[in-house]
Amino acid sequence: MRMPPLPSVRPATFGFFVLALGAASLTGAGAAAAQEWRSAGTGAAVRAFYTQGGRPAGIEFACEPGGSIRTLVAGNGARFGGDRDRTLVLSVDGVARVAPVRAEPEPNGGGSRFVRRDPAAALGAFFDQLAKGRELEVAAPAGALRLPLRGSGKAIAALRKSCAP
Repeated sequence: MRMPPLPSVRPATFGFFVLALGAASLTGAGAAAAQEWRSAGTGAAVRAFYTQGGRPAGIEFACEPGGSIRTLVAGNGARFGGDRDRTLVLSVDGVARVAPVRAEPEPNGGGSRFVRRDPAAALGAFFDQLAKGRELEVAAPAGALRLPLRGSGKAIAALRKSCAP
């Protein structure tokens, strides 16, 4: 059975995917920089994330101690129990990666977000796809969205450099 395509992300409907992880400051944020990938932090605290309107939105990859990377996907305000695995599908230009995630409470809200941790080395091929791709489709328990990959190569390169085991 063929699944229908995921809807495109529009600023008016994207608000519930905005991460409550803090504001990222963009200098000279014009129309071209309104939606793109960025990196932030230094050393082992580097993260790569999608931005919309200058703020982290939708998905983030962050270095953690010991050479692991945390993948964090925003929720939609609904609460999910953290007692079992849920499914996350990340597709870059139609090539899917399916992985289990766990729900955890949003730090600044009543809903849940979805998290997983992987050794940095295990994400090499996926990060290659992200860095070179045109579009990322994210399908999580709270919904689905499409994100352009403009700027992802530079953001992922900064993450990889700092998270190298």
